[in-house]
Amino acid sequence: MSPTPSVKIVKSSDGTPIYAEAIGNPANPSVVLVHGMTLSAATFDLLFNDQRLVDQLYLVRYDLRGHGRSGKPTNIENYASALFADDFAAVAREFNLTKPVQVGWSYGATIATDICANIDPIPISGVVYLGALPYISNPMPNVGTPLISSFLPGLCSTDNVALSLRTKIDFVDSLFVDPESVPLTFKSAWIGQSVFQPPEITMLVLSRPQDPTKFLEAGKKGLPMLVLNGTDDKQVVGELVAKEMKPHFPDMEVKFVKGGSHALFYDFPDEFAEALLAFVHRVVKNADMVRRRNVFGNSRISTWLQSVYKCGSRKST
Repeated sequence: MSPTPSVKIVKSSDGTPIYAEAIGNPANPSVVLVHGMTLSAATFDLLFNDQRLVDQLYLVRYDLRGHGRSGKPTNIENYASALFADDFAAVAREFNLTKPVQVGWSYGATIATDICANIDPIPISGVVYLGALPYISNPMPNVGTPLISSFLPGLCSTDNVALSLRTKIDFVDSLFVDPESVPLTFKSAWIGQSVFQPPEITMLVLSRPQDPTKFLEAGKKGLPMLVLNGTDDKQVVGELVAKEMKPHFPDMEVKFVKGGSHALFYDFPDEFAEALLAFVHRVVKNADMVRRRNVFGNSRISTWLQSVYKCGSRKST
């Protein structure tokens, strides 16, 4: 049985409250889970109860601004890229995280762009693109299916309640391989999360400006990425995500789960957990090797400088 999560309400730089939770041993490699559009961190309940993950990782999740239990400001200025980065930084400080791996599911993948654009040095050690929308830009990366595009008018409708609610139900259904087999209480909880976000907030969340330049530069400098997608994802075409990112991320792994859905961690929990753990452990191992190499190199330089100093001292006497 998993321990009880630690719950925090942190204040971002503009005063917006951000709901966050953590579970596991803080000494383990840390992973920050970022949820998808209109939903909340509660979609990751299954992961917080997966003993494999809790035993090996320190899991942190939070509700994005405009979502779930976090604040929902109503001005576009409060959805600036820098503020999304500040939200992440506030959560990381609260839980004392050092270079976590960021897992972005669907819309949650856009947060890596905010982080890299606004925080220097970059405070993450790797990125997992899980059924990812890479970033919000003009033009947008063409990775979505026609189905997800068809949902946008209903999700953003402020004058047609019936359309809005019907779209939220259809949107949640599209996350799963077989929505009819998902327990009603479970699916209703996810629909309820979506209802928490008013349509006018959905419009702000989807129209906020982002600049992916520094994120793509980070990839070229070696930021590791895992593109993880189901082959039957009804919202995102994983092959297009991989094609979009490959020129910028030389250290990129691509894994497709046959028959997998957009909610891959629900329909294929074993495949998801195995891929996540393998990637995190690889990233941590490589970071440790670089750290040891730097320490060894600095030690050799220090020893050399000391010998030069001693030699110079003998000559002067």
